[in-house]
Amino acid sequence: MRRILAIVAFLAGGIAAEITHPVLCHLIAPARVLIKRRRQ
Repeated sequence: MRRILAIVAFLAGGIAAEITHPVLCHLIAPARVLIKRRRQ
């Protein structure tokens, strides 16, 4: 039973991360592009 709960919690955490991840991607991606341009 604990394994099932752990799997459910893990999946719920993964889904929550996927929901918030695009927001982080939009913030981080432009910063990475700027860093790459500065190096060149």
